[in-house]
Amino acid sequence: MSRTLVSRHVADLERHAGARLLHRTTRAVKLTPVGYDYMALCARVLAEIAAGEEEIAASRNQVRGVIAILCPIWLGSFGFSEAAASFCVAHPDVRIRVHFEEPSSNPHAFLEQGYDLCIQPNALRDSAIKVKKIGEIDFCLIASHDYIVRRGMPAAPEGLLAHDLLVKSGEADWVFASGLKVSARDNVRCTTNSVFALCSAATAGLGIALVPQTVAARFLNDSKVVSILPEEKIAKRPLYVASAPGGQMPRRTRAFINWLDDWFRKGG
Repeated sequence: MSRTLVSRHVADLERHAGARLLHRTTRAVKLTPVGYDYMALCARVLAEIAAGEEEIAASRNQVRGVIAILCPIWLGSFGFSEAAASFCVAHPDVRIRVHFEEPSSNPHAFLEQGYDLCIQPNALRDSAIKVKKIGEIDFCLIASHDYIVRRGMPAAPEGLLAHDLLVKSGEADWVFASGLKVSARDNVRCTTNSVFALCSAATAGLGIALVPQTVAARFLNDSKVVSILPEEKIAKRPLYVASAPGGQMPRRTRAFINWLDDWFRKGG
C-alpha cells in the first residue's frame, strides 16, 4: 500500500472509532492510549477468528460433531435406524439428530430446514444437490380379503386397470420387474404421501395398494391384507441420500454416507 492509502484507511478508522488512534509528528507515528487498547482488541478478535478457522479445518478431517438427517418415517423400519445406531457406536464422538418425515418435493427443503442429509426414495431432478444411491427397496401389492371377495383377484398385471388403486402421491405408473407398466393415473380411489396411510386404506377395503415390502410385512403377518399377484415381481426402486452442493463436505457426513452405502449393500 502507498503511504497515502494507509493514511486514508487510518483516518477512516479513527472516524469510525470516534477517537484519535495515532499521534503523528514529522518524525514519528505512535499509538495513543486508545490506539493501544484498540490494537489489543483487534489482536484478540483476529486470534479468535484464526482459532475458529483452525477448528473448522480440523473438523473436516475428524469424524466428530452433529449430523442432522431427514428421513421418511417408514424407512426407519427399512434398516436406516439400525445403520445410524451402528455408525454412532463405531464413532463415539458423533451425535445424530434424525427427524422422520416425508421429504418435500422441493429438493432444497431439507437444507433450508437445517438438515445435512435427506434420505430419499425418489431421484431428485435438481443437479445442484448431491445424490448418492445407497440401496434398493422391494415393493409388493396388497388388498384386504373383503375387497378381493367383492371385486375378485386380478389374474395379470393388466387386470389392475379394472380395480380401485391406492396410489402414493406423484406416482404415474406401477412398474413390474418384467418392464411392464400399469398406469396409476386411472381408477385412483385414494392418493397420499404416506405409505402407512396406503396400508390403512388397503386394510379398510378401499382398493389395491403398492407399498414397500417391509411396511406391508406387518399387515400381511397379521392377516389384515393379502398379497396381490405375488408371482409378478415389482421392479425394485433405488434409495438415495441427498446432501448439500459444493465440495467441502465435513468428514463426519462423508463417513456416514459411505457407512450407509456399505450397510445397505451388505444387506444390513
